[in-house]
Amino acid sequence: MMFMIGQGERVQVIGPPQPDHCERCGEQRDFVPRLTYAFGQFDLLFGFVYDKRYELVCPVCNGGWKLDRCAAERTFGKPEIPFHLRYGIWVLAALAAAVGTAAYLYRHRGG
Repeated sequence: MMFMIGQGERVQVIGPPQPDHCERCGEQRDFVPRLTYAFGQFDLLFGFVYDKRYELVCPVCNGGWKLDRCAAERTFGKPEIPFHLRYGIWVLAALAAAVGTAAYLYRHRGG
């Protein structure tokens, strides 16, 4: 039996571009609001997100700044993070508890 364990990072655009002055480029640019999240994964099915950053980023130089999480979610709504990454660790815990309970009850059944 082989298990895969890994981690990764995904970037997701969460809204329309917003024009602003880029300090790095020195020009007016359309900044992209995005969510960058880091995740861990066990066996490609059970994951968990351990870092979320909301950012406003220049598309040319990648300069920009972080956004407040509450304000970003209020403005752009909660982004769609895949179910297996958002709740996967809880599904794994529930499955382990169910298997453990079933094994205990099987072993200690009356009769």
